[in-house]
Amino acid sequence: MALLEIKDLKVSYGFITALKGINIKVEQGQIVALLGSNGAGKTTTLRTVSGAIKPDSGSVLLEGKEVGGLPTYKIAKAGVTQSPEGRLLFSELTVEENLKIGAYGLKTKVVNGVKISAKQQLKENFERVYKLFPILEERKSQTANTLSGGEQQMVAIGRALMSNPKILLLDEPSLGLAPLIIDEIFKAFKKIRDEGTTILIVEQNALQTLKIADYAYVLELGKIGLEGPASELITNKKLIDAYLGGDKKDD
Repeated sequence: MALLEIKDLKVSYGFITALKGINIKVEQGQIVALLGSNGAGKTTTLRTVSGAIKPDSGSVLLEGKEVGGLPTYKIAKAGVTQSPEGRLLFSELTVEENLKIGAYGLKTKVVNGVKISAKQQLKENFERVYKLFPILEERKSQTANTLSGGEQQMVAIGRALMSNPKILLLDEPSLGLAPLIIDEIFKAFKKIRDEGTTILIVEQNALQTLKIADYAYVLELGKIGLEGPASELITNKKLIDAYLGGDKKDD
C-alpha cells in the first residue's frame, strides 16, 4: 500500500478544469517529484492533498484512508504538512517562534511501549531542524524579516517538519534562490528522506529535482503526460527541453 495515493482526481476552478483525473502514488520513504510547465496543475495538486482545495471527484488516500475534501487541520493531524510557495512566514516573529508554530499539534505518543511527551518531541524536533540547517540555530532569536531568502526557505521547511509529518509537501522550494543555496537545501531533502520522512515535491527546477528524486510525474495541462524513475527521466533530453527547463512561476 502506498503512503499517499491520488486516484482519478479532478479539480475545477469554475468552468476551468485544472486536474483531469490524475493518478499518483507516493511510496513510503521516497522523494517523488511532480514536474511540468507553468499552469500544468502542480500547485493545485498539492493544495488538494493538503485540503486547501476540495476535489470535484476522485480520491486522496493516506495509508489507504480517504482524506480528500477533509479540512486542512484534519489532514495535517493525519500526517500531511506543506511548505508553501512563497514561504508565508510570520515576519515579525523570531526563527524559533516560527518553528514552534509548526509544532502546535504535537501530543504525547507511544513508541515501542514508551510514552514520549509533546515537550520532549518539541525539543527533539528543534534539534533535528537545527542539525539540518545549522544557520537557523545561530539566527533563532532574529525575526524572519531579517533573514536572507535562503534562510527564510529553511525556516519554512523546518516549520513543516516540526509536526513529525508522515509526508512533507514542498511547493517550489528553490524559487528565487541562488544556486549554492539551492544545492544546500536539496541536500537537506535527501537527509529528510533518509531520516524517514516521505516527500512530494513540486518544482520548476527539474534537473536539480530529478537528481534527488526516486520517481517523477510530469503534468501537462491537468493530465499526467509521463512518469517513471527519476534516473530514467533525467536522461530524456527531449523531455527536459520541452517541459522541464527554466524557472517559471507555477500556477
